[in-house]
Amino acid sequence: MSEESIYAEAVTLTEPEKQPTERLSQYSVVTKAMEHHSLMNRYDKVRRNLTEAGMQFGGRVLLIGSVGTDFEAFTHYLCREVPLKLVRFRMEKMLYEAKSGANILRVGFEYARRNSPTAIFVEKVETVAPARSDRSAVLQDELKRTGWDGEEVLVVAATTRPRDVDADLLSAFDRVYVIEGTTLEDRIRVLEQALKGREDIDPTAAAELTEGWGFSSLKLLAVSLFMTEKNEAGQIPRDKIEELITKSGVIPLSNPRTLESVVKSAGGTSQPEIENLNIEYPDDFLDQLYLMAVGEDYSATQRVIEVLNDGMPLSKEDREILARYPFLLSGTAEDRLTRLLRAKKSSDRLQRIMGR
Repeated sequence: MSEESIYAEAVTLTEPEKQPTERLSQYSVVTKAMEHHSLMNRYDKVRRNLTEAGMQFGGRVLLIGSVGTDFEAFTHYLCREVPLKLVRFRMEKMLYEAKSGANILRVGFEYARRNSPTAIFVEKVETVAPARSDRSAVLQDELKRTGWDGEEVLVVAATTRPRDVDADLLSAFDRVYVIEGTTLEDRIRVLEQALKGREDIDPTAAAELTEGWGFSSLKLLAVSLFMTEKNEAGQIPRDKIEELITKSGVIPLSNPRTLESVVKSAGGTSQPEIENLNIEYPDDFLDQLYLMAVGEDYSATQRVIEVLNDGMPLSKEDREILARYPFLLSGTAEDRLTRLLRAKKSSDRLQRIMGR
């Protein structure tokens, strides 16, 4: 196969009118696209002033989110609303033709410039242009040469692992939008749309029961729920919806805590779910307990709180700390940090009074 045919097969272009009209999109991502659309409209009004001041709008966007985030919702919205043609790279070609990857990047950006106004979407930046690679250097160069000001090319890149991307490449983007998992509104909206005709399933109840789920897992769950037998007697009770979710076979493995639980279950060392260990304490008593923990081992207490707040797997040492201080599971992430800092100040003050 010639190099020309490899490049042609690795790059695709979709006209705005060919974008699907109906799509299950993550609303929090769409709102970021709306914000950017407003910026683009604002730029049209101040373009001359920016140019005279020697400044540029840029139009190079980096999306950062967790595994399963619906990054494509961003380009889908803008391609339909602006409108823009969409240029993408076929991931299988980028990976299969690894030696030609740098040239494929150059061809794709040149194709986008020639067919403007376009949006070029570079998904999985950490894979397409890994740190300290030739492709990373090429992508940095293409970003410098491509923008909305002169070429009318909007560059949108996405990653779930920004640590695996060169710092120089990260800094080449004009704007960064961070998508912090699915919101309750995300889940309600997609379930409402996916479960049309299933009045027996309350989308809000299902959304509340799927906190911490990634968007891709949520769509799979919606399919599973839609395929269940319809309850002709009326709406399914919340506990039965929870049972349907449990039996669906859809597991949000993109959630580190869920994955850790599954791994331990598969190895015969399952632990009770963290959520089921939550205990309610009176506020005053809880403050006293935090003061005790901080006085005994501040660094360990702080570490466990950070792990819990980040939703990361707990180490053996962390679980031992939780066995001693189960009250750390109570409250929100913000509550934990507030109480920790308040207890640290009180502890330090007591130490000074006691002359330690």
